[in-house]
Amino acid sequence: MCGTLARDLVTTVDSLRDIYTQFGLRPYVVSLIKTRWSGGKRGQGVESLIGNPITLLPTPKISDMSAVAEIVTPVGLDEFGSIMLSEVSGSYTEDFLRGADDEGRPPSIDEQFYFEIEFPPACAGGNGDRRRFLMSAAPMYFPDKFQWNLRLERARQDRTRNGDVR
Repeated sequence: MCGTLARDLVTTVDSLRDIYTQFGLRPYVVSLIKTRWSGGKRGQGVESLIGNPITLLPTPKISDMSAVAEIVTPVGLDEFGSIMLSEVSGSYTEDFLRGADDEGRPPSIDEQFYFEIEFPPACAGGNGDRRRFLMSAAPMYFPDKFQWNLRLERARQDRTRNGDVR
């Protein structure tokens, strides 16, 4: 609802939420990633990055990474599970959070859109492990909290620590 007091306060609330990041209380980065597959369909061919990752700011709150568990599979350890991202800025639109283009069209059949969470090594600098997540439920907007809540499901294949697509 454009033009409402609640909508006008989103920027102020975002500034207050950013204090968590400034104090180091959210020591991770949440990014939106879009890739394209060379084979004409998702999962076929070689995956390559489209544009630059977009960092969500202020940094959203991750609820309970312990819900992502390591499971022994025939090929080794793998992670499964879901997380909740809350305190996602109310300045974003649902189309944006779903990876739609400027005209509101969803990613094409040869494109992949996902969320990536990176936990950089504490005080050491450099890049940390990157984990890929897909939205697993409709995003919920809470105007009284000036935020979106997103349910994300763990997905594969993660990008490398230096950001290359595998």
